[in-house]
Amino acid sequence: MEVNISNLNHFSAFYGNFAIYTDTMGKSGIINRQGEIVLRADEFEIATLVEGTTFAFQNTDGSLKEMLFDAATGEKKYFERPEVEHLPMEQNFLVVPNRIAFQEEGLFGIKDKKGNVVVPAQYTQMSSIGENIGLIHVKDKDNRAGIITADGKPFIKCKYAYVVHKRTTDTYKVKTLKGKFDLLDSRGKVLIPARYDCLDVTDNLDEIAVKRGGRCFFINRNGKPIDLIEAWENHLIEQFSSKSGYRLTKNEKNGRIYFVKGNNIVKEATYKDLCTILEQMLKTINELK
Repeated sequence: MEVNISNLNHFSAFYGNFAIYTDTMGKSGIINRQGEIVLRADEFEIATLVEGTTFAFQNTDGSLKEMLFDAATGEKKYFERPEVEHLPMEQNFLVVPNRIAFQEEGLFGIKDKKGNVVVPAQYTQMSSIGENIGLIHVKDKDNRAGIITADGKPFIKCKYAYVVHKRTTDTYKVKTLKGKFDLLDSRGKVLIPARYDCLDVTDNLDEIAVKRGGRCFFINRNGKPIDLIEAWENHLIEQFSSKSGYRLTKNEKNGRIYFVKGNNIVKEATYKDLCTILEQMLKTINELK
């Protein structure tokens, strides 16, 4: 099922019961699986998951003001980030065993700890993904992003606008130079081809959030659209309650879902009924102002 949300520019895959959205004004917030807005952070432009249900909010203009928000409890904490004087790149150890980044004529390369050049200075940017992975983000002179090994061998060729490692699934989200998104597997091979305007994945490769043609929807690791009714069935049953006192229940024997009032079954809920209920739950996103 596809959900057309006119005022939503993008939403992430779900972190448990919560997802990050960005509206058409570039502002961020948090929604739950029922499409209810848990937080509208109008003063912030960027939201990222810190851990558990805690999200961090900040701005792209370099503002030092940030906010931590626990989506489960609703608790907010505001603070000012301290200004940090960064060390020159040549003094920074990459988080990779026996490797040090060095700079020469504005370009970065890699030496071992004895000072021997392993990778000549040829990249405009360089940063390690992590010690356990042993891979390094780079950008070449044409501002194309890729990933190399600690010995300088290409792992993901420098042909993308950017590359992001998704730790929980050990995959790589990449943006092509044409503005479309690929998802690569742990070997750097294409898992989801570049056909989407936005793409996000958290810890579940069978629930990948994508956007194409103005529509936000979910796909699995094979690129097949997910039936949101099936994926959100439990949430529909738990959350739906009409003003007339109707609710939903599932018959575990036949697997069918019914409208009930009190203890009486009124009728079976059709697929169209369930789609209508889900769209109503997501409607609050359309009401962003």
